[in-house]
Amino acid sequence: MHSTRTQTAGTIGTREPLSTQTRGRLALAPGFVLVLLCLCAAPSHAWWGNGHAILTEAAVLAQPQEVPIFFRKGAVKVAHMSIDPDVAKNRAAPHLYDGEFPEHFFDLELLEGADIPAKRHEFVALCNSLGVAPNKVGYAPYAILEYTERLMVAFAEHRKWPENDMIQAKIFVYAGMLAHYAEDIAQPLHTTVHYDGRLVEGGEKTHVGIHETVDSIIERLQMTPAELATRVTVAPIEGDLAEVVRAQIYESNGRVDLVYELVDGLDPVSEQGRALAQERARRAVAFTASLYLTAWQSSEAVRLPGWLNR
Repeated sequence: MHSTRTQTAGTIGTREPLSTQTRGRLALAPGFVLVLLCLCAAPSHAWWGNGHAILTEAAVLAQPQEVPIFFRKGAVKVAHMSIDPDVAKNRAAPHLYDGEFPEHFFDLELLEGADIPAKRHEFVALCNSLGVAPNKVGYAPYAILEYTERLMVAFAEHRKWPENDMIQAKIFVYAGMLAHYAEDIAQPLHTTVHYDGRLVEGGEKTHVGIHETVDSIIERLQMTPAELATRVTVAPIEGDLAEVVRAQIYESNGRVDLVYELVDGLDPVSEQGRALAQERARRAVAFTASLYLTAWQSSEAVRLPGWLNR
């Protein structure tokens, strides 16, 4: 995710200055008032573009044979589309940038222990009650849920019109977009306010640049789609899809401390750093691949409008 966030103070970092209500809750943090006066820009990226392409191609290659062959053979096309969410965050397109940017992250700590709501507007209402702007927390779980369902509906169209090239093209687009957001959430620093360093007592920020170090590791370790595809188990998601997406955010957020503990082994990459990188890459591929398979299987029950004629 090639972008810039704003780091705010205390023991917490956010993209914009915190609300009055949130500042009050954090007022006991050492040096908090002083640090609030020292906002600084910090770079933030998702897996580098080719990293997304590698993970996405692997997720398609890992699909079982029940998934349509055009999709399984279209891994490179889906991988191409997986980079587009970052391309869309272009300062020359300010309205697009404003809408796209928050889709890539979810700063879990800003919910102050509240459960992640299942739907986007329920989440907005929760943020309003907490006094935090929803776009500062991020919309990643809703981007994942909504694109999974878009893909599901498009697969339902494919079932009815299997030779329609436009439907197939649409599926490649939706699958690529979905992959990007799902893979972002598997990167722990996309699920935390500590996305690119931590502020310590006295206002010093440690480990600035860690985000890009993690983002680049798939390419630096020269991971390949074929290898990753053989190392994951793909299973459809059963039950509540929103709950599974929430669980992935909690799981990734739970890896944040480990990422910081291993910071000195991420560049150059130590044995422990390599193990973490490979584990996160497999998690990203397996999560994305499971969303694809779920969208395909769920599409069988979708009833398209009677007026629709492709």
